[in-house]
Amino acid sequence: RYSTGSGMARRTEGEEAESSRLLAADWGSDPHTAAFGPGSAQDGRDPSHKTSPPLWTWLLLIASVLAFSSSGIVFSMMPEVPAMTLAAWRLQMTTAIMIPAAVFEVVAQMDTNTRWRLARAVWTLLLNGSLLALHFGLWVLSLKTTSLPHAMLFVCMAPVIVALSMWIMRQPISWGELGGTALGTAGAALLALSSAHGGAAGPGAASWRGDLAALAAAALFVAYLSIGRRLRAWMPIFTYSTLVTGAGAAVLTLAAACIEGSTPRHDPRSTHYGLFQWASSASYFPKIAYLAVVPGILGHTGFNALVKYMDPLILTLVGTMEPLVGSFVGHAMGLVELPHPLTYIGGAVVLASTVIVSVAGHHRQKAEQKESERLIRSKSHLTTASLQLT
Repeated sequence: RYSTGSGMARRTEGEEAESSRLLAADWGSDPHTAAFGPGSAQDGRDPSHKTSPPLWTWLLLIASVLAFSSSGIVFSMMPEVPAMTLAAWRLQMTTAIMIPAAVFEVVAQMDTNTRWRLARAVWTLLLNGSLLALHFGLWVLSLKTTSLPHAMLFVCMAPVIVALSMWIMRQPISWGELGGTALGTAGAALLALSSAHGGAAGPGAASWRGDLAALAAAALFVAYLSIGRRLRAWMPIFTYSTLVTGAGAAVLTLAAACIEGSTPRHDPRSTHYGLFQWASSASYFPKIAYLAVVPGILGHTGFNALVKYMDPLILTLVGTMEPLVGSFVGHAMGLVELPHPLTYIGGAVVLASTVIVSVAGHHRQKAEQKESERLIRSKSHLTTASLQLT
């Protein structure tokens, strides 16, 4: 393990690399950076290798944002379907489409150790699937009980919620993140105030109940991502997405049966909807297929694929355009009315706060990463000096 020279023990290159790896594990790193940052396990890039994203990634990014932005519009086209049932339909079909890709990953690409690790993670996957189910259920409920702009703005407040939770739990947070959180709270207050002038609840009118449902959906999405980061660090994308989406579909299907009275088979003489009615309905099938393929796979899976090539900050900032794009497209299609003037002001404040929190958090993580690397190098030098003295 050591080669001698000049009467002093010297570590080989392999020993140096192993020491650096152990020191990095000893000091740890930021959870967000470890899971999603450049050079992370999920990223797959050498952190010292800087390249510009390929042209096709920008095209996929634009397509993914448009895919996200269209989901609320298509959901609004089915106001008669109960919220839990509609959310279950969407996840059912998304799961069915992704199953072949997941099976291929498990059979052809996973080794035995990874398969055992996957089996041990089943309860964590079920928990995350339940969080995804609650997120989608509340998201669809918000679309049915508040205006489309309000629902999309509140559900995109995830970065602000993350910063607020860090402040509550006394985790490291920058002044920029705190300022952005305060600004986001003010924007949410303006949106809530505009809800008071929104009239009756419904797909085209704002209400505080629908706003609260969208905000809760954003909070659940934060928890879902927090668990997902740890799983995606080692689990293939379609395996993870299929299992979590399938668990979410099962939870929503059960909730639709117990809460909304949906039945396994649709009876035309009954007022209740079928749990799998989308598969046999000429009216619902095209809409659910669109939600499963475009927002589901092109949108969500597309963003997960882009993490390997793009800085997460770019993805976060571009994602904040979803409420604007979705609202304008919805109005152009005649599905929503022009919002209350306070919605424009509150929406602009919320979007600005999201950008501020995202940029400030990005700079904080970079600073923490540099400090961690400095401490690792310092400890490595001390260890080397100690070995030389002995």
